[in-house]
Amino acid sequence: MAELHRRSVAVIGAGPVGCALALLLRRQGVDVDVYERETESAGSGSGNSFNLTLTLRGLSCLPRSVQRRLYLQGAVLGKRVIHHRDGAISTQPYGTSDTHHLLSIPRRVLQDTLRDQALRAGARIHYGRACVGVDTGRPAALLRDSGGATAWVTADLLVGCDGAGSAVRDALAAAHPGDLWVRRRTIAHGHAEITMDYGDADPTGMHLWPRGDHFLQAQPNRDRTFTTSLFKPLTDDASRPHFAGLPSADAVSRYCAAEFPDVFGRMAGVGKDLTARRPGRLRIVDCAPYHHRRTVLVGDAAHTVVPFFGQGINCSFEDAATLAGLLEKFRFARREEDETLVEAAVGEYSDVRVKAGHALAELSLRNLEELSDHVNSLAFLDRRALERRLHELHPELFTPLYQLVAFTNVPYDVAQRMHGEFSAVLDSLCGKRDVRRERDAIIGEFVAAYGPGFSAGKLRTG
Repeated sequence: MAELHRRSVAVIGAGPVGCALALLLRRQGVDVDVYERETESAGSGSGNSFNLTLTLRGLSCLPRSVQRRLYLQGAVLGKRVIHHRDGAISTQPYGTSDTHHLLSIPRRVLQDTLRDQALRAGARIHYGRACVGVDTGRPAALLRDSGGATAWVTADLLVGCDGAGSAVRDALAAAHPGDLWVRRRTIAHGHAEITMDYGDADPTGMHLWPRGDHFLQAQPNRDRTFTTSLFKPLTDDASRPHFAGLPSADAVSRYCAAEFPDVFGRMAGVGKDLTARRPGRLRIVDCAPYHHRRTVLVGDAAHTVVPFFGQGINCSFEDAATLAGLLEKFRFARREEDETLVEAAVGEYSDVRVKAGHALAELSLRNLEELSDHVNSLAFLDRRALERRLHELHPELFTPLYQLVAFTNVPYDVAQRMHGEFSAVLDSLCGKRDVRRERDAIIGEFVAAYGPGFSAGKLRTG
């Protein structure tokens, strides 16, 4: 009896998403080789890092054993802690149950955990291999090693998990411009990491200092340190290594003392931090479709979003789980080679995930205004309190946008559409009324508007 062809997948990129996908595919018995351009010892060290925030949406895509390991190393954050200009502090819960929290985890910790799990599952990771070309016909990737030598590697499926600057995506777009479109956008804001002492900070919340068009964010870590980032518009001159209006260490110190006086004393090196480090640019990359024949894009290679909803990594893990699930559905690991089945699987993946990725890009961009300004507004807080109470009383009718996005598996595009319809109704009911005083009346009118027997689930297919 002839031996069945053993399915193989080549993954380009050994970041958290590439390793998560490798782990999921190995659990199906698929041969997986992961190729990473950096050396194994390479670190980030850019001065522009921030913790990744996992939520129920992304965590549920990982095996339970991996979830447990991550919870042992990450910080559970159930609320925002808002530091106002006048020194007052307020809190805003993320949701309405214990599962409605962020798991804040340093990128390196997440990376190491998923890499180790992928290796233990039998994936092979090859470091110092940069992708410099793609042939979707085979499919194959042309890899260059640290010595400059190049060689092709082939597989039954080629997956680009190589991030925002994806070589796989760029190669696809160059080779098949009529089949794949790519749109790149940058926004006015940049970001840089600040070293800030932890002090007596509340360890159970994401700390925010909203200041109009900019904000400071501090994410507690389990070792009682902060990962702190400043998000601020950049100067028009991209060559300058500092934020607009902060040309010197003294200017940085004066700015921070004025804007963040309650924690300025814990920023001993802030002047040096922000003048020595080039701020990171924030960009959005959209493309469609996410595949060409048996080559497919996953994670930031498919959809690079700004970090203001904290959903980039969750969306990417959802990509990986969706692709792995479809390959299992099409019995990828257990069939003789059949190109049409592989192409059907990645085609279905692309149909589902393109809509979700594009929606998340817009949701994330809109959330910038909320983090930098709206969380300071009494009108905004009253509206959020109304939505929270409406959900508590009628969870079958209404779920706040943040909960839909972070703590359910409702597709991002469906969540966006549902929220748009709900918001239009609430906007018309609130009008110029005192939302705080008339909250119960507005809730009653909302329920009456939708009528008895209505379920929000009907909107998902509407």
